Amino acid sequence: MPIPVKCSCGKAVNVRDDLAGKAIKCPGCGKPVQVGSGSAAAPSRAMAQATAAAPPAKSSLDDLFTEEGFDRQVAAVCPACRVEMAANAVLCTKCGYNKQTGERLESHKTAGVDISHGELALNKATRDMAHEKALQEKMENVGMPWWMMALVLFFIISAVSIAVVAINVSRRVDGAGEFKAMATFLILGFGAVLTIAIGAYLGIIIKAFKQEIKTGLLTMFIPPYLLFFCWKNLGDTWRLLATVVGLGIIAGALYAGAVRAGL
Repeated sequence: MPIPVKCSCGKAVNVRDDLAGKAIKCPGCGKPVQVGSGSAAAPSRAMAQATAAAPPAKSSLDDLFTEEGFDRQVAAVCPACRVEMAANAVLCTKCGYNKQTGERLESHKTAGVDISHGELALNKATRDMAHEKALQEKMENVGMPWWMMALVLFFIISAVSIAVVAINVSRRVDGAGEFKAMATFLILGFGAVLTIAIGAYLGIIIKAFKQEIKTGLLTMFIPPYLLFFCWKNLGDTWRLLATVVGLGIIAGALYAGAVRAGL
């Protein structure tokens, strides 16, 4: 005879007695419900044999039970969201709960259920901002350095200015004085390159002082220690060190050229 079952949601139904002691799915909330043993007395031996020999009669409620899902047994239940799981499943596909570790995967959050739509939009905006910042930092490291662009601009302005001065001097009637355009250009370039090299050197000194005052003093007054500091902190200082060395070589070449030009 049917066994009465009542779920915690308030739904009450009658199920077949062959589901006694098993878990079924509640038609109201969908959660698993344990079926009791029932109060009917045990059938006699003859009746049991007759029942086993003859197929069970199909009542009018069987179709309704099947439609509601009562004929399907529940193997396991998720401890977090109470949704049925496979018997040997470890991870719940509904909420992402891991039965072994007790943690819930963030990727399994459902908008409007496990997380609000506002928080979901805020998380997406945070990820987009972090991506744009990383892309901007990557773009800053690509292309010509600022000091090289400044040097190119300086040389262009110097060349134009010296050319104008040289033309004006050559047009003087008295011919007094001599303007050495090339030497002037080289010595101006030497001053500009040396200024940027000194700035890069001071940048290394500042980084050393940020670590420790003693380190800054050693880096400032002992050149071998400056190289040791740069090697020890190569990730932060290699650009500055390369600037100092490269521009130092260029400055020496410009000065030598100015001396040869007869400045």
